[in-house]
Amino acid sequence: MTAAMTTATATAMGPPTLGADLPRDLILTTVHDGPFEAGGVGTFSVDVTAAPGFAGITGPTEVTYLFPSGLTPVSASGAGWRCRIAAGTVGCDTREPAAPGFQLPRITVGVAVSRNASGTLTASGRAVHADRAVQDRTGRAAPGAEGAMETGPAPATVASSVQIVPATPRPG
Repeated sequence: MTAAMTTATATAMGPPTLGADLPRDLILTTVHDGPFEAGGVGTFSVDVTAAPGFAGITGPTEVTYLFPSGLTPVSASGAGWRCRIAAGTVGCDTREPAAPGFQLPRITVGVAVSRNASGTLTASGRAVHADRAVQDRTGRAAPGAEGAMETGPAPATVASSVQIVPATPRPG
C-alpha cells in the first residue's frame, strides 16, 4: 500500500484578535497507510513542525485530531506526548521544544475501521502552540493572560482523506 500525505500550513481559526496579525508558526502534516479495509485497522502519523522563519517551538503544543464515524481511534502515542482518546477524538500535548524547520516527535494513531465503512472518510486535525511570552515559568497563563491558547499564534490545520475498500473474503 502507498502512504498518502496531506500537508497544511497554519491557518487562522475563527476571527483574529482586532488589529492582530497572527503569526504562522506551525506546519501540521498527516500520513496514513491507506487505503483501509472495512473491518480492518489502519495507522495515521501526525507531525508538527516549527515553520521556517519562526522562532521555534518552546512549548506547550497541543494537537487535536477528529475522526469521522467509521474510523475509531484505539491507540495514540508519541515520544514526549501525553495522549488521550475520547469519543472519536485524539488529543495530545507536549512541552518538547523544536528549532525552526525541525519537527516534534511523531504522533502515531491506530484506528479500527468499521465493517460498514465505505467510500472516502476524512479526518481533521488542529495544532496550536501557546505564546510563551504570556506564560509564567510553570507553563500556566501569566496573570492577566488567560486564554493564551486562543489569542496566541494561529493554529495549523489539516484534513486527511482515506479510501475505504471492501473487506477481502477469507477462505473458509
